[in-house]
Amino acid sequence: MPCRAHSLVVTRLLCLTVAMHAWSACGDTGINDQIVSQSFQLRAEIVPGCLLGAGGSDATSFGSISFGQISTLPSNVDAASTPDNGSIVLQCSPGTAVTLSLNAGLNTGSVAGGRYLARGAERLRYQLYQDAARSIIWGDGSNGGTRMSINFPVGGATQTYTVYARLFSVSPLPSAGIYTDTVTVTVSY
Repeated sequence: MPCRAHSLVVTRLLCLTVAMHAWSACGDTGINDQIVSQSFQLRAEIVPGCLLGAGGSDATSFGSISFGQISTLPSNVDAASTPDNGSIVLQCSPGTAVTLSLNAGLNTGSVAGGRYLARGAERLRYQLYQDAARSIIWGDGSNGGTRMSINFPVGGATQTYTVYARLFSVSPLPSAGIYTDTVTVTVSY
């Protein structure tokens, strides 16, 4: 509908109103005729880390190494750990530099002269080693023993580290009973 002159103010107002209605008729219909896309990234970061044990969460204990029942001890008794019986079992990120340390236990401060199983004030001397030849005393680097340094292998499978133990000969034996010690494993990475 064309704008006709009635009065100057009314004409401009009327033309503006008509123009606004015409514009809304050509406006957005709610249907997009264009396709717009945008991308996003996904990310995962593998950080150095270890899990103690073979399960899905940290083990609370590696078990115990037993020297068995002894009635005499004229020569050394050797034992080696197995999984769930003293072996250190780890799952770590592949390529992670790991240090395994053993403390001196509850009955001595330095492992250079041996560790001790205790029953009250009585003692039996023993030692823990990294190797089957029992030549590398396993410690923490400051307690008279050497810590073990490894790079966790690529493939990241569970790794088991054997602890080699030796109970030293003694005569006479201390009194009958159960002698124990507790050694703490520290895994640093």
